[in-house]
Amino acid sequence: MLLFGASGVRSGEVSDTPGNEYRWYAQAGAYVHWRNDDDFKGVPWFAGIEYHLDDEWFAGLSLFNNSFGQFSQYLYLGKTFHPWDSYPAIRIKLSAGVAHGYKGEHYDTLPVHWGGSWGLGIVPAIGYQKGRTGYDLAVLGVGGLLFLVGYSF
Repeated sequence: MLLFGASGVRSGEVSDTPGNEYRWYAQAGAYVHWRNDDDFKGVPWFAGIEYHLDDEWFAGLSLFNNSFGQFSQYLYLGKTFHPWDSYPAIRIKLSAGVAHGYKGEHYDTLPVHWGGSWGLGIVPAIGYQKGRTGYDLAVLGVGGLLFLVGYSF
């Protein structure tokens, strides 16, 4: 599967994270780590864009080469959590949406799937926002970790 980044802090907070003035967040996969499995192939890459509705909710689209070398997409909605008031730049993100592109023998990789290459995806991540730049670590099911770098604009 794939992942994301976030910007913004709750109203009235002072931190290194940008506020509502930056609604868009672009990101790229800096590194993907897959479990040791011979089925995983292809050059891993990831690019995504998110629109932040407010400091908590976002919607996004990611394009990526899945672990089986297949071009895939993920259209999602998500929520950002700032669980530690003393560390407002640290965030936890959770996104859920529709994934497309897992085909052939890898069709059943997504637990909920239909139509030959469609399925549901849920992606948790933890990240850090420094100014307009964000860094995230997304968990890709039981198969891998995706390290992301993003920029708010």
